[in-house]
Amino acid sequence: MRRLLLAAAVLLAADAQAQTRQRPAAVDTPLVAAPRDARSVAWAAALQPVRVASAATTTNVSIRLYTHDGEVDESARASFEEIVAGDAQPHPLAPRLVQLVFKAAYHFANARVVVVSGWRDRAGRHTTGEALDFKLEGVHAAQLAAWLRGLSRVGVGVYTHPCTQSVHLDLRDTIYHWIDGSPPGVTWRERQLRDPGQVKRDALWSPEADLP
Repeated sequence: MRRLLLAAAVLLAADAQAQTRQRPAAVDTPLVAAPRDARSVAWAAALQPVRVASAATTTNVSIRLYTHDGEVDESARASFEEIVAGDAQPHPLAPRLVQLVFKAAYHFANARVVVVSGWRDRAGRHTTGEALDFKLEGVHAAQLAAWLRGLSRVGVGVYTHPCTQSVHLDLRDTIYHWIDGSPPGVTWRERQLRDPGQVKRDALWSPEADLP
């Protein structure tokens, strides 16, 4: 009897071992978070650095404003503020203003940004970090201004005097555009440009509209 019981126990143990060998081992698979927005990652990864220069200094660097996950790189934005300041103390610029300058550069085939004027004391939106005068290398000022006028909630001024030829961009709640043929340092030929679609464009604005 003992021999029969022992034989049965051996058979059961062998069967259990066989089932264990057939069962796949458990795999500890780590959880991978899904990207915040796959489309955002795609457009950000495709962006190239933009060259940025100061008209007042010899500074000329390449800046990649966005990280690969579509966020603004704060160190890159700080570098841009340093270039805008030239030899002076850097002043904070509104993040949206910086985004729109880069959006323009990307639109015109990664054209180099040439900063003409950033922060200025007692100069309206320049003093609050919400305005910038700049050029894009190889792009006529009138062409750049025409494209910027398609944005929402901005002010766009184009300086057409032969000694200026730059564009002013600022942030505001209501679109306002103008043209100025005055010589440098004075303002006496400014003329407002009408925009029949401004109310609709302002109402449709969203943060995503500022992305490249």
